[in-house]
Amino acid sequence: MEPNNTQITRRGLVKGLSGAGLLWMAGRNASAQDAPAQSTQAISKERKIPRMKIISAEPILTSDAGSNAVFVKIETDVGIVGYGEATNFFVPYSAHGMLKDLCPILIGEDPERVEYLWQSCFRRRFHRGGPASGAAISAIDMALWDIKGKAYGVPVYQLLGGLAREKVRVYGHVTGLTAEEAARQAKQRVAKGITAIRFRAFHSYDAIGLHDHKLAVEQQIEYLAAIREAVGDDIDLILECHGRYDPVWAIKLAKLAEPYKPFMIEDPIRHENPDALAEVRAHTSLPLAIGERYYSKWDFRQTIVNNYVNYLRPDPCQCGGISEMKKIGAFAEVFYMNLIPHNNNGPVGTAAALHCALAIPNVVLMEAPWVNDDAETDIVSPYPTVEKGYALPLEAPGLGITFNEALAKTKPFKKPGLQPRLNGLDGSVQDF
Repeated sequence: MEPNNTQITRRGLVKGLSGAGLLWMAGRNASAQDAPAQSTQAISKERKIPRMKIISAEPILTSDAGSNAVFVKIETDVGIVGYGEATNFFVPYSAHGMLKDLCPILIGEDPERVEYLWQSCFRRRFHRGGPASGAAISAIDMALWDIKGKAYGVPVYQLLGGLAREKVRVYGHVTGLTAEEAARQAKQRVAKGITAIRFRAFHSYDAIGLHDHKLAVEQQIEYLAAIREAVGDDIDLILECHGRYDPVWAIKLAKLAEPYKPFMIEDPIRHENPDALAEVRAHTSLPLAIGERYYSKWDFRQTIVNNYVNYLRPDPCQCGGISEMKKIGAFAEVFYMNLIPHNNNGPVGTAAALHCALAIPNVVLMEAPWVNDDAETDIVSPYPTVEKGYALPLEAPGLGITFNEALAKTKPFKKPGLQPRLNGLDGSVQDF
């Protein structure tokens, strides 16, 4: 296992490099140094491509730090192993099953061909898209980048073009069955140096299986007012709507929220019809955000080209991984849109989100649930270090995390509970 330390020096990094990766690198360097000057044609004949091959790929269904998780392990013939995360708390069995379908595609392939294997996993399948496919491809993509970073002895962000920024501003969450409880938690986050906070109301209504647009809007404003009063005007507040509202109620919420100057309104309406965002966009000047339920660059296309929102929320565990997030970022950059990566998973997904956020130029903020409390880890570690509201780079090779596979096998996956089954006041089905 690699050292559990986010503050590894460059000298310590080389010393702590995994044995397989170090020997592999040493062999490559020695061959390059010892070889006499040759023509390009002669060199190309002797060069070994691929230098590695994938010999196994398997999903891991387990429980990390008490929470269900879905991972993938990809092993190479030189002993370098990569890990990725496909955790989707709402479709865990589907994500796990999709990994079982996709992993055989990888066997015998060159793990350095990250883009080729992404295309293979996506385009060699007749049915494409959706949360299960997005999660599985994301995990495979992460694991391939993890392997490549370990092979070259550098963090993944170096392979993505290097640091576009030296640190990433993060935001935490608050919950609570009352506005007073949410405000108290917000003050705690601010005391820890967090400068942006996301919240949603209607937890008390969730507890009784109720969603009513009017009641939810009223409670959202109640929470927003209480939190703003508690933390002052210098803290950015993210008003999360969870995709529950119809456009008319999202517009009503935005109008009532204006005096409290939220940083943005996240997921103001449901996700099935992006064009419906046009109505909300036309009736408010407040920044809008959406995207955690988009599963590829194609899902983002309509929202981006129509400038429906200000911020996009791709999740590296769902949108197609690091490779796809880089493309979504470039697509958004053309339209002067910024990214705020969604991230509600453990250290593997968090690491992937951080590497993306460090390397993609138009990222302004990153979700960081591990700052809410003292984050626990057992199978995977570490979480990034946060100083004065900013996450610092992970410095170890690859994704910069360690994975205790032996421990994972002792942590059984727990049968997930049902999502809240929300009804309206009239007994009709409502969105969660």
